[in-house]
Amino acid sequence: MIIRRVTPSGTEIDICSTAPLLPVGICKSYNGGLLVTLCSYGVSEITSDSYGEVHHINTSGGIIKKYTQTQDRKCKLFIYPIRVVQNKNTDLCVLEYIDKEYRSRLVCVSMSSQIRYTYTGQPALKEMFSCSDVACDHHGRILLTDFYNHALHLLREDGHFLQYVLTAQSPLKWPQSLGLHGGTLWVGCQEGVVRVYKYSDEKC
Repeated sequence: MIIRRVTPSGTEIDICSTAPLLPVGICKSYNGGLLVTLCSYGVSEITSDSYGEVHHINTSGGIIKKYTQTQDRKCKLFIYPIRVVQNKNTDLCVLEYIDKEYRSRLVCVSMSSQIRYTYTGQPALKEMFSCSDVACDHHGRILLTDFYNHALHLLREDGHFLQYVLTAQSPLKWPQSLGLHGGTLWVGCQEGVVRVYKYSDEKC
């Protein structure tokens, strides 16, 4: 339950404790500092009472803002958030599990804690929609892994589905992690292989 910074020389420096919550995902914020996803307990214990939070912290571990409830404070924002990225419009794209079977949804939240939209996959999917990573490109488009359907989903900034970027015919099997760097898309798969693709950053 510790967030640590690793220096270029390999030295580990504790930034802060997140106890009693478990830190699961982390990314840099456009507004400075870090965004961290936190969960109340393990994924095998998810129930209707489960909750998660996203904290915006500074590099010393101080909390800048907590994302826990909707803007009107009527309901919780997250169940089990595992990954977060900040899109170019500053919205937080939070990927979470909604049950112990690893069913997933994407929750897009404004910096004022307003839910912009949620995305739970396409109706015609053959298998359960289960994701483990999310990334955004320079145009604000959102990429999601789809583990059981062996595909990557590409969404517009407003959550509208555009297309499948890669599928099992690509070939792509069991995608789990994503990285965008320049004109390349890095996809880590369960089989222990990292596949690198050319990625077109042209606006749709």
